[in-house]
Amino acid sequence: MNEQEIENFVDYKINKYKLSEIRESNPMIHLYERPLIGTEEIRQFAYCKRIIFFRHVIHAPMKTTYKMEYGMKKHEQLQRYSNKSEEEYSQKYYNVYLTDPSIGIVGLIDYFEYDGNEAYPVEIKSGNIPPEGLDNPHKYQVSAQAILIEKNFDFLVKKVRIVYSKHNKIVDHFISLEDKLTVLKMVEDIRKMIYSEKIPLPTKDIGKCIDCECKNYCLRV
Repeated sequence: MNEQEIENFVDYKINKYKLSEIRESNPMIHLYERPLIGTEEIRQFAYCKRIIFFRHVIHAPMKTTYKMEYGMKKHEQLQRYSNKSEEEYSQKYYNVYLTDPSIGIVGLIDYFEYDGNEAYPVEIKSGNIPPEGLDNPHKYQVSAQAILIEKNFDFLVKKVRIVYSKHNKIVDHFISLEDKLTVLKMVEDIRKMIYSEKIPLPTKDIGKCIDCECKNYCLRV
């Protein structure tokens, strides 16, 4: 590039200082240095990588499945709880939207509890409990929520909780540093897939494809 081209490029480029200035003066405008990955998308990526590909790369319209409709209705019912009952010693904070641009994660947490000593996210699921011994997409999702709580509230989150309303069962998972690093690696893998626009291999479990919202696009090729 000649001197004029370099000068034009410098004028065109928005540096970090200007980005911060824009964010402060226009809080409703989302300008981030990297794409934000939702905690729900981390769960979907663990379930089947192609779901994220069709959503973020192809931008394919998604058909609402029966499972999705049932899950949304369940969430509407379960999130009408009061914030705190007289018999409880922990506080509950519902529908908490958290983000951290530095790691590129965003999420809406069903609720998280704080008992004065520790905080942990709680995710409400209307489906079945994943089999033991396999990668658990639900655990990855809530572990990502734990990272967001740590980043936003300066708590060390050591466990996550999943409520399976269909089975009336509560499952606690104790998460380690390795679990959190695995989630961050997944976020980076999602980002690389979006940038490369390369379709990943389909899930090995064909049973997942039966009621998938992407099956009309995927065709497992």
